[in-house]
Amino acid sequence: MIPPPPAGDANAREALISRLVHKIIKENQPSSPDAIMNGTMSRKRAQGQFYTRGNPFKFDPFRRWAKTARLPRARVLEPFAGANHIISALREIGACDDFASYDLTPAHKDVKKRNTIANFPKGYDVCVTNPPWLARNSATRRGLEFPDSRHDDLYKHCLELCLNHCEHVAILIPASFLHAGLFRSRLRSYVLLHDAMFSDTENPACLALFDNQRSRDVRVYYDNRYMGVLDVMRKSLPVEKNDNVLRFNDPRGNLGFISFDNTKEPSIRFCEAKEIEDYPVKASSRFITRISGDFRNVPALVEKLNHHIKLFRRSTADVFLTPFKGMRDDGFYRRRMSFDLARKFINAHGL
Repeated sequence: MIPPPPAGDANAREALISRLVHKIIKENQPSSPDAIMNGTMSRKRAQGQFYTRGNPFKFDPFRRWAKTARLPRARVLEPFAGANHIISALREIGACDDFASYDLTPAHKDVKKRNTIANFPKGYDVCVTNPPWLARNSATRRGLEFPDSRHDDLYKHCLELCLNHCEHVAILIPASFLHAGLFRSRLRSYVLLHDAMFSDTENPACLALFDNQRSRDVRVYYDNRYMGVLDVMRKSLPVEKNDNVLRFNDPRGNLGFISFDNTKEPSIRFCEAKEIEDYPVKASSRFITRISGDFRNVPALVEKLNHHIKLFRRSTADVFLTPFKGMRDDGFYRRRMSFDLARKFINAHGL
C-alpha cells in the first residue's frame, strides 16, 4: 500500500500520482508562461523569449490561408511584436514584403513603441501575431494589471482586438483555445503545433487562422496532417441516454477514473476503485477521482467504458480532449478528459 502524502505537500502528492499510474505525470497542471508585466504586457514576450524555436508558418494550412490574405503583397500588422520574431519567420518562407510592428516594450529596431491593447492600430487587413498569455486569476494572484475585459485570459482579449480590426488573422495561442468555443464563426483552420514553439515552456500551442468569411467548417490539423472537420468530429461525442446521479470526487465512490495520459501513450481510462484506493481524493481533484453512482458489475462497466473511449479517441483524433504540458513518447501531446465528458460517457454507455 502506498501511504498518503502529508496534507498540503504538493510534491509528495505528485509523486504519489506518478507511482499510482506508472509515472503518468510530472507536473499536475499546465500553466501560462511566467510573466513579469510592464503595464499589461509581458517583458519576456517583448524580448521574444517565448518565440525562439521552429516556424509554424511552414505548414500547408498557413500557406493556403496566406494566399487568401494576399500575402506577401499585403502589409502585415504585428501588434505584439517583441523582438519581431513573427515577421522574421514570415520572411523566412517569403510570406511578408511589408509590415508594421508594435510593442509596449520594443526589443527590435523595426518595432515601434505602442500600447496596442489600449490603442490598437487601425487600417490593416492582415494581422499575424503571438499575443501575451496571462490568465486573469494568475494576474490577480501576482498583483499584475489586467485590462477591463469580458475574457478570462489576456490572449483572448488580444485576439478579439485583432478580429475587430482585421479581416485576416493568424495567431499563436494556447492549444486549449479550441475548447473555449470563441470566435468560431470566423475560424477557418486550427493547427495544433507539435514542434516546440517557445524556448522556456512546453505549454501546447496552436496556430488559429481566421478570415472574413462566416462558415461552420473548421478544419483541424496536427502540424501538416489534416485530421478532419470539427463539426463532423463532433458527431462522435457521446450522447447521454440516461440522467443518472453521479458524484465525482467521492472518496467512497466505487468507480475510478484516471483523466489524463501518461508520458508513454494514450492512457485515459476508468478503473475499479481499489486500483486507486491509496490516492487521497479531494473536492478539488482533477486528475484521479472516484465516482459514486448506481453501478452494477463495475469490472464489466470499466471494460465497456474503456472500449468506447478507445473508439472515441480514434474517430476524433483527441480533438475534444484538452492537451496539456509535455509530450508523450509517441510524439503527441498528453491529453486530459474533463469530468463533464467522462460523465457523458457513463450516461451514454454505462449503467
